[in-house]
Amino acid sequence: MTTNKKKVLILGPVHADGMALFDGRDDVEVEVLHDISPENVIRHIPGVHGVGVRVAKIDKAVIDAADSLKIVSRHGVGYDAVDVAALNARNIPLAIAPRANAPSVAEQAMMYLLALAKQLPAYDKLVRAGDWNQRSTIQGVDLDGRTLLVIGLGRIGSRVVKRARAFDMRVLGYDPYLEPSAIAALGAEPVADFRAVLGEVDAVTVHCPRNEETIGLLGAAELAALRPGALVVNCARGGLIDEAALLDAVRSGQVSGAGMDVFDEEPALDHPFFAEPRILMTPHSAGISLEASKRSAYQTIENILAALDGTLDPAVVVNKEVL
Repeated sequence: MTTNKKKVLILGPVHADGMALFDGRDDVEVEVLHDISPENVIRHIPGVHGVGVRVAKIDKAVIDAADSLKIVSRHGVGYDAVDVAALNARNIPLAIAPRANAPSVAEQAMMYLLALAKQLPAYDKLVRAGDWNQRSTIQGVDLDGRTLLVIGLGRIGSRVVKRARAFDMRVLGYDPYLEPSAIAALGAEPVADFRAVLGEVDAVTVHCPRNEETIGLLGAAELAALRPGALVVNCARGGLIDEAALLDAVRSGQVSGAGMDVFDEEPALDHPFFAEPRILMTPHSAGISLEASKRSAYQTIENILAALDGTLDPAVVVNKEVL
């Protein structure tokens, strides 16, 4: 039986707050796919007009099989697993959810800075061992008065600036795509060349996409230039910090601790970091708090319906040239 309904395929379950947007849309037929292997997606995607993506891979083979596709909507802001060139060849927009996870990731970066500065893992271990006498052998520090370098001042980095200022940190801001006046308006001291100020920096956190400009942004030379005992945080994308160089810097004491939510290869299995207690790790989970999951689901579905209705906001589209 033929139908005039638009078909939407959601690859992996999303929060009910987002799915609720389909309520009352009698013109839309929705299917949630739990098996998101490329082979199964290819079997289900013919005739589909809109796709919502969490972690599934959307490669050229999937896109070629999508004979009716009008929109791919990403549940989040990263789109490493989506073949944008293949979408461009078909004039299919890729939308993201930029409002979704910024507060959550900014809080995660601050969590790492606080946990590392206050030596939380080491103190926790002493309490569990009943070894309070050793507490004087561990020395936490205050964030108050310390200098933080924030690299990348978009939706997340700008929020980190605000939160760090609330802890009375001095905040340096580097973003080659923002005017100095815009950086200053965020509350950070503008930095034209972040490498030139590393000697002033007690902590650095990166908040930029992964691309040719940013891979290896913090390598052995940059880590060595930081103030001894600096803290390093990456809640953005794997590869921005040279992992081998970071491990060496932590083991030497040049970097006193690091917080890593992302890795060169994910999932990180049998990683050299596992043997280093001064490197704290989370499984690329900074952006999947309850609130972030709700916001991501909502905007993912919102973008799909807007595209089908002809009202998609260009501001959420990665490949604006197809509009």
